[in-house]
Amino acid sequence: MARLDDATLVAYVDGELDAAQMHSVARALERDPVAQEKVRLLRLSASLVSAVFRDPAYQAVPPALAASVMAPREPWKTRLRHWRVALPVAASIAAAAMLYGSYSIGLLQGQQTPGFSERLLDEVADYHVVYAREDEHQVEVSAKHQAEIEAWLGERLHRSIAVPDLSKDGLTFEGARLLVVDGEPVAQLVYLPPNQPHHPLALCISFGAPGEEALTSDSRNGVNLALWRRKGYTYVLVGWADRPFLTKLAHQLAPALDAI
Repeated sequence: MARLDDATLVAYVDGELDAAQMHSVARALERDPVAQEKVRLLRLSASLVSAVFRDPAYQAVPPALAASVMAPREPWKTRLRHWRVALPVAASIAAAAMLYGSYSIGLLQGQQTPGFSERLLDEVADYHVVYAREDEHQVEVSAKHQAEIEAWLGERLHRSIAVPDLSKDGLTFEGARLLVVDGEPVAQLVYLPPNQPHHPLALCISFGAPGEEALTSDSRNGVNLALWRRKGYTYVLVGWADRPFLTKLAHQLAPALDAI
């Protein structure tokens, strides 16, 4: 039976094995769901790179490059001009190859959703700044329908949702809205600090990224964010409050959110 290490799987996907080895690996894959998933992701990364090289820019050799290959040796100044044309093409090809290699390695290491946290932070920050400018439509469902909010968002996230009471922290629950990042629902619970109607703070909850991630803080698009992941759920606090406050609030919320 073939050994399904990462090097073998890459060679299998790239068609670099002989017929007997291909058959042996295919049989071994039938009994190994983890390796099957790695093969699927490797094929996906290969298809992405293939799509890049279908661009017309890569399908025709620049005339100057072709001439430099076919013509007799020329004075070094002339060859230098030709290579100035060739080098950008070579650099583009090398960059795509490096992208394919690094992407494939990431997939083999189990990063099934590469950069999800980064994309989530970007999307949440952008949405938050836009909705904060609204007066009547900062939220989709107002706080007076809290029970409806908890049932609605709980169904979308496949878990129980209980709106945290942050009144001791000077925050009043305003309502909720539903965002979408990478095709996954993101519940957003919106709170207002006193006398700052256009500086809300929001707790966002999403799922879909595997594993866990320690609490980190960041600043994007003029707002501060704190992110952590537990039990397959990713949490983000976002707003104009300072980062130490968001970090403190995250530590305060995490135990109750984990218990739900």
